[in-house]
Amino acid sequence: MRVFLTGASGFVGSHTVAALLAAGHEPRALVRDPGRAARTLATLGVDPSRVEFVQGDMLDADAVSRALDGCDAAIHAAAAIGVTGPAGDLVSANVTGTRNVVGQAVERGLSPVVHVSSVAVFVPPDGPVITPASPLASPHTDYGRSKVAAERYARELQAGGAPVAIVYPGGVCGPDQPHLDALPEGLAGALNLALPLPPGGVGVIDVRDLAEGLARAVTTARGGERWPLGGAFLSWPQVADLCDTLTGVPCRRMRVPAAVMIALGRALDAAKRVRSFEYPLTRDAAQMMVGLVPTDDAPTLAALGLTLRPVESTVADTLRWLAASGHLDHRRAGRLGPEAPRPTIKERPMPTLVQRTLGPVFRYVSGAPWFARIGPKVVPPLDRALHRISGGRVLLGQALVPSLLLTTTGAKTGQRRQVPLACRPEEDGTWLVVGSNFGREKHPAWTANLLKNPDAEVSFRGRTTPVTAHLLTDAERADAWPRLIQVWPVYDRYVERTQRELRIFRLTPR
Repeated sequence: MRVFLTGASGFVGSHTVAALLAAGHEPRALVRDPGRAARTLATLGVDPSRVEFVQGDMLDADAVSRALDGCDAAIHAAAAIGVTGPAGDLVSANVTGTRNVVGQAVERGLSPVVHVSSVAVFVPPDGPVITPASPLASPHTDYGRSKVAAERYARELQAGGAPVAIVYPGGVCGPDQPHLDALPEGLAGALNLALPLPPGGVGVIDVRDLAEGLARAVTTARGGERWPLGGAFLSWPQVADLCDTLTGVPCRRMRVPAAVMIALGRALDAAKRVRSFEYPLTRDAAQMMVGLVPTDDAPTLAALGLTLRPVESTVADTLRWLAASGHLDHRRAGRLGPEAPRPTIKERPMPTLVQRTLGPVFRYVSGAPWFARIGPKVVPPLDRALHRISGGRVLLGQALVPSLLLTTTGAKTGQRRQVPLACRPEEDGTWLVVGSNFGREKHPAWTANLLKNPDAEVSFRGRTTPVTAHLLTDAERADAWPRLIQVWPVYDRYVERTQRELRIFRLTPR
């Protein structure tokens, strides 16, 4: 059977291509970039020459029409993604894409036409279990509204007798992700810092099982089916316990009331409307975390003849891949990560409540390119004022990262210059500071001051200390960088953004 497919460059779509080939089908993939799709499939061990690529976009009705020619069935797995906040007109994009793909496939007589939806369209649920009869939700973000709108269109086609089947996946996990999917992204971020434990839980479905289910659907569905495939349901404490068992490293945990989680998601949504930035928590995501209940997968599994692999295997493979690809700190991955010394309390102190709740937000904001334009104008003056008012005891960022006030001598003016900086206090009583300049292309002025006049002054936790600055050599930089990243991971994002080498100084008390 020749099967038309969208989303072959994505997580679910690429694995579905592999499942279709394994089942003896001939996939034809509509992709915007055939080269990228080929590389993605190659990572799964799929020979790209076995897949027919048609270059085009799901929003281009003519391109979709050409790609549908000669196909027998269709799977619509692509969607414009915006789970981290506003990302253009998602409602229009996803509904238009669904109309172009699902609608035209029905008009051309393809059968079946499988539409990949999400359990999110049912959250908050009206009962203890999500079934196909559960009412649709009223999402708050563009992405959520787009999924519900596309869902309503697919149901309209079903009501008219079209051979459309709808599948509702839960939180998709597994290895070999072209880009981080929503649940693995949140899982990596939480394990690197602290795992929030609100009420509710998550359904975990292995991407390989979902792909197999979609491949079987093209020979099983007759039209009108609504198949939940939420996977194994785990409460958040059970997620934490499972991660502890698999990695051998106890994850940090943080109890969060449902109201607090939703309020934080709502606040982030409001912030993203003012200035777009990436962060995986939204009002809808928070509602999913606190309100999701199990799905009734039994009829789906029976209809497709599908058996899901153990959730322990899925989560283990996900964490192993997250660690191997650099998304999960290898120390948090434990026995699933590269060989490394286990973390100690001295190396990784337990974060404070402020660090656990606000730290991820401020790291995302601080690493955003737009903040590089605003931060230098706002943060230093505010920090200097707080330092002066508090008698040298308070700096804006010190609740999240160790901070000091550095006083240098101007390289050109000879005048005293003060700048607040994040720092790494060393065990020998020295401090490491980085001339990141918020990831901008120019070195900050204070680094030039230190190069000309190494004698300076540090105010740290209310105490003033004369220091001498030393610019680190390459070998010293390589040794110090992992410790600096422990303090402020955003430094890595600054390095990726700028072409210059960030200057790192050691400040030694005189």
